[in-house]
Amino acid sequence: MQNIKFIGAPRRLFNKEMVSSMLVHFATQEGFKIDALEYNFVDLEKMYSLNKEYLNHTTDTDIITFDYSANNLIAAEVYISRKMMEINAETNSQTIDKEAVRLVSHALFHCLGYKDISAKEKKIMRNKEEEFLFAVSRETRQDV
Repeated sequence: MQNIKFIGAPRRLFNKEMVSSMLVHFATQEGFKIDALEYNFVDLEKMYSLNKEYLNHTTDTDIITFDYSANNLIAAEVYISRKMMEINAETNSQTIDKEAVRLVSHALFHCLGYKDISAKEKKIMRNKEEEFLFAVSRETRQDV
């Protein structure tokens, strides 16, 4: 069963069905299945509180992934800061929906075992995100 939810996401942020389909596709490619993947789009205060309580960080962040996956079955709660998503989009001269899709994929890739601590890991993670973004944009163009 693949239960993917987008809670609190701005109404027309992206095509949720298509992004869900890509999440399933990318997970399957890596030998995983999605059991439950919940994306929560929250305000700055909620994100700061989660970051402080669970990670002992006193900074703002764009995404936190609580990964409960086991035996190649993905189960995770993801929190995305709506405000940091907007700031990232502006900083990187891209649309908010593209940044949202990037963050959604970022969480999935963490659940698939990808890290982003070292420079080498960050490069691999960025390449995976770009691959995901390209797949989503390709599918969007075909829908038109």
